[in-house]
Amino acid sequence: MNVEINLSTEDIIKATSGILINGDMGIWFKGISTDTRVIKPGYLFFALKGEKFDGHEFYKDAIEKGAKGLVISRFPKGFKIEEIPKTISIILVKDTLKALGDLASFWRGKLNSIFVAITGSCGKTTTKELSYNIISKFFKTSKNQANYNNLIGVPLTLLSIKEDTEVVILELGTNQKGEIERLSQIVKPHISVITSIYPAHLEGLNSIEGVLEEKISLFKNTYKDGILIYNFDQEILRKRVEPFSQNKLSFGFDENADLSIKNLVFSENKIQGEIIFKKSSYPLEIENIGKYNLLNLLASLCVAISLKLDLKEIVPLVGKEIPLYKRFKIFEKENFLVIDDTYNANPGSVKAALEFLKEISKDYEKKIVILGDMKELGKDSEKFHKEIGSLVAKVADFAIFIGEMAKSYKEGFKRETQNKNCEIFNSVEEFLEKIPFKKFKEEKAKTNILVKGSRALRMERVVEKLYEELN
Repeated sequence: MNVEINLSTEDIIKATSGILINGDMGIWFKGISTDTRVIKPGYLFFALKGEKFDGHEFYKDAIEKGAKGLVISRFPKGFKIEEIPKTISIILVKDTLKALGDLASFWRGKLNSIFVAITGSCGKTTTKELSYNIISKFFKTSKNQANYNNLIGVPLTLLSIKEDTEVVILELGTNQKGEIERLSQIVKPHISVITSIYPAHLEGLNSIEGVLEEKISLFKNTYKDGILIYNFDQEILRKRVEPFSQNKLSFGFDENADLSIKNLVFSENKIQGEIIFKKSSYPLEIENIGKYNLLNLLASLCVAISLKLDLKEIVPLVGKEIPLYKRFKIFEKENFLVIDDTYNANPGSVKAALEFLKEISKDYEKKIVILGDMKELGKDSEKFHKEIGSLVAKVADFAIFIGEMAKSYKEGFKRETQNKNCEIFNSVEEFLEKIPFKKFKEEKAKTNILVKGSRALRMERVVEKLYEELN
């Protein structure tokens, strides 16, 4: 990724505590790059080490393409300092990834923006996008793009923030212990949001308590006079938040939450209800984005309240002048409605998707669930897959389970009912090869199909095949 920003060698040295071994303090850079394939002339190249590639091995490519500087943590093979022109700054640091974060923290310190940080097991991207859609109508606002929510993406996003930005909304992700701690130390948020706590990334975080402690580190690094926004419905989170001294704002379906919603009415295409805040009621009528996404909307409205915006002005605009956001996609063909929720999967998000399937299937005679593995669940993976299999049996008339854990899904499914059918496949490739799509096309009943699974399985290929066969 490239980021356009004007910084000097002196700035980089000051921010990273690096050592200048070539060039001089007066050399300026037009931007930052972590990828020699897209680097521009005049940029500073950070040699980051990834799972598959080490940026140090591409230092010559960076120089050949016009880089004015390199940040390195070691001397690559063939590197000879005497061969590097003195017009190119070479900065040696202990760890290039940490140096990138330190530089982002340095730049963040120059900004007068209000920083909002959002994390959680589910809903953080939707909450970020909904918050951005609301806040950007009133303030000059920036956010991180796509999945730039990690130790590389967040620093690069911060470095791209312009000095006249009023509000910055950042999603923080993690799959290993300490990542949220580091990211929140870099961001130093004024307003922090935890959307939910569910089993996710347990290979790196070990347990639901590990997930909670990882996420709660965001609140630990929020300004003392800042605002903590959290999901009141989750007791594990509600209790953990109590000791914090910052101002708190909760959301949830529970009427005891600071911001709640009541009198909900769901139809296939619409949700109606009343948002309640400080005994005031605000009528809401939007497209059916799923009950679970209402929590994300409530969290986003809490962000708006924290920025002193008026719900009376905002709520009537939601879904109209303020666009909604949802991760899933829907396509309809004849008697089929397919829900594409293939972005990712963990126990919390799958439960939410199954609930949504129930909500919009009242007018459908048949419900089919096609579900891939939930990855990174560690030693309890089998248990969680069985639990979800049992839930699928309560919702779906027929299920297809795909992946290494398909047998565990099936065991949970069959444990719940012997009267419904399910099929299992070891991989998406096997499914695509063997599944008789004619069986779907010949189905005359009005049918709703949900497709979901972890990114590693690329379940979107199933949706693509369904779209092709059903059209």
